[in-house]
Amino acid sequence: MKPPFITTAALLVLAGHAAAQQPAPAAPPAAARLQQMESIYQKELSSRHIPLLGKYLVELQRQAATAADKTAYTAEIARIQQIISAGGVLDLIATQQAQSGTMPMPATPPIPVPIEQKQALIALSPALAQEVTPKAPADAQTATVGEISWRIEFIAAGTYDILLHYACPELEEPLKIVVQCNGQTLEKELDVERVTKDSQTFRILRLGSLTLTSDLRGETLRFSAGDKASPKLIVKSLLITRPRPPVLNP
Repeated sequence: MKPPFITTAALLVLAGHAAAQQPAPAAPPAAARLQQMESIYQKELSSRHIPLLGKYLVELQRQAATAADKTAYTAEIARIQQIISAGGVLDLIATQQAQSGTMPMPATPPIPVPIEQKQALIALSPALAQEVTPKAPADAQTATVGEISWRIEFIAAGTYDILLHYACPELEEPLKIVVQCNGQTLEKELDVERVTKDSQTFRILRLGSLTLTSDLRGETLRFSAGDKASPKLIVKSLLITRPRPPVLNP
C-alpha cells in the first residue's frame, strides 16, 4: 500500500495544474510557431508545479529525518526529484487512476524536455542537517544559523544554482555568506537593503553557481553566515537547482 503522502502530492500538483489550464488557441499553420507555443505552455506549467513539488519535497525530507523506517520516504523523495528533473509536468489523470487502482501507472516516459531546460531540485532544510550552530530542535522547519552542514548523497554532474530561502529582520552591516562543497567556495554578501520585515517573512537570495565535472556522491556541503557566536540569519532551506533557461519571447 502506498503511503498517504503520495495522495497529498497529487492534490498539490492538481491544484497547480488546474490554475495553469487555459483554453487552447487555434493552431497556426507554422510548425515553428506551434513548437514555440508548446514550449511556452510547458514552462508555464513547470513554473506552477515546481514550487508546489519543492514544498512537498522539503516536508518529505523533514519527516524522513525522524522516521524509524525511511524506506517509503526515500522512494517518494526519489520519485518527486525525478518529476522535478523532468520539468515538473505530470499526466494527472493517469496518476489519479493509478492511485485509485483502476489502472497501472503507465510506463510511457514523461513529455520530453530539452536537456538545457531540465531542472533538478534538492531542498536542504535545517531538519536534514548533520550539524547546526547554534543547535536547533531536530524537527525545526527553520533555524537561526551561524554554521550548518549537510551530507549530499548524490548530484549528477552539471552546473547548479545555489539559492538561499531566508529571513533576516535585523542587519546593521552586510552579512558575509560562504558555501563550500566539492573543493569549491561561493561567497556572497547579504546587503542591509535585503532584510525582511520580520522573522516570518522569507525571501530568496541567489548565492552563485557550482559546476560539477563528475557525479557528486556522499560529499558534505558547508554553509556559514557571519559570526556564529551572534547569528542573525534564519534559514528555511538551501536550494540546489538547475539554472533557469532564458525566457522565450512569444
